[in-house]
Amino acid sequence: MGILSNTSTYAIRAALYVASARLAAGDFMSTRRIAEDLDVPFPFLAKVLKEMVQAGILGSQRGPAGGVSLARPASQITLLDIVRSVHGDEIFASCVLGLPACDNEHPCALHEPWRVQRAQLESLFVKTTLADLVERAADDDAPLRAPGRSGDGRGRRRNP
Repeated sequence: MGILSNTSTYAIRAALYVASARLAAGDFMSTRRIAEDLDVPFPFLAKVLKEMVQAGILGSQRGPAGGVSLARPASQITLLDIVRSVHGDEIFASCVLGLPACDNEHPCALHEPWRVQRAQLESLFVKTTLADLVERAADDDAPLRAPGRSGDGRGRRRNP
């Protein structure tokens, strides 16, 4: 289990997967293929990707040649952009214990330590771009797909 929700994790993984494909202009990656390769439930991923499209991180096209692609260069998309597209500022504003009354005036037992960690996490997310992650994944041969999955980009679709 991580600090990020499944929604945030799937959003980051999907964006990294699409960015790593280095699609040509007019190409789209099949949403179903992304879900299969990342071993993410298709209906859930479709909802996440829709939120990312609405936030201007991804572009989309419907139909047999449809799917998603980056709406702007990976160097212009930060992790903070991705997380905000699916959660707003919730991760950086809410109580780590989920207590609705927790704030600076009425802090919970973890408020101060989480405030410090949250600021560091937000700083990391502001500084880290999708292009940074693509580069690290390529340099480290980091896995992008679920274990046992292989792919060679067949999920790409060309827009006629």
